[in-house]
Amino acid sequence: DCPWQLYTFSFFHLLFGVVCYTINFCPLAFPNSPKCTESELVMQRYVALTSLYTGVLFTTLTYHSKTDVSKATRLASFSLVGSATFLTSVIFCGNASFGGFERSWMHIGDMIGAMALFVILGSRVDSSTEWAEKKELGRLGLNCKSLLLLFLPITAVKFLAMTDFISPTKILADGVEMTELARWMFNYVAVLVLNIIFGLLYSVLYDDDKGHELVVIAIAFMTVVSPLSFQSLNGMMGSWTSMHILLIRAAIILCVCISAIVGGRRGVKRAGYEGI
Repeated sequence: DCPWQLYTFSFFHLLFGVVCYTINFCPLAFPNSPKCTESELVMQRYVALTSLYTGVLFTTLTYHSKTDVSKATRLASFSLVGSATFLTSVIFCGNASFGGFERSWMHIGDMIGAMALFVILGSRVDSSTEWAEKKELGRLGLNCKSLLLLFLPITAVKFLAMTDFISPTKILADGVEMTELARWMFNYVAVLVLNIIFGLLYSVLYDDDKGHELVVIAIAFMTVVSPLSFQSLNGMMGSWTSMHILLIRAAIILCVCISAIVGGRRGVKRAGYEGI
């Protein structure tokens, strides 16, 4: 039973991330912004990166859970909540004909697509009677599960900081004006970070050691992608998000991920590490 509903959720985020990477989205989607300002270019790149991150994470989780109906159902419930956050974001983006940001035809299409995604995932959750049980916390130490347990509260703190404690202007270089559209994009990044929290929470609560390692590998991959994403926009970035800061942070996270993988494999032999 292929969990195509979960792959649809993942594919949507991957596709949206690639589109935001490759297309100057402002003239296409937002009639009040015929040319992207510097702040909108930076925020669009953040949306692209975070959407791609969400897609890679949920693709990894879906691939590992595809043969276990109970785990796929549990993951679908997390994805259902994620699809609801996307639908809410589309609503708050608003139709430009009524004072919102997005072109009328595109907003209608996004609303239909978001509602369809919600119904698809809801049908998967509603039709299944098998639900995975929570895993025991198990052995902690230098391994992937411990690293995910560390990443989870850090990501949650980042989410709260983005919504209440950090001004989006701190991301930008001095003199770069923050537009209302760029602020909405920043808020949408926070929504995507919330979806990442859902993915990490599922992995910690319901996945096994092999799944934890696969998620850490996915995080390591996106850690390499992250600084490369902003290389062309370095002049628009603030001092705390400049290229050398991003590279240093990426190097630290990459080293920690590698250490967790190696430490986990050198630890007590457990089912799940073979064949990755």
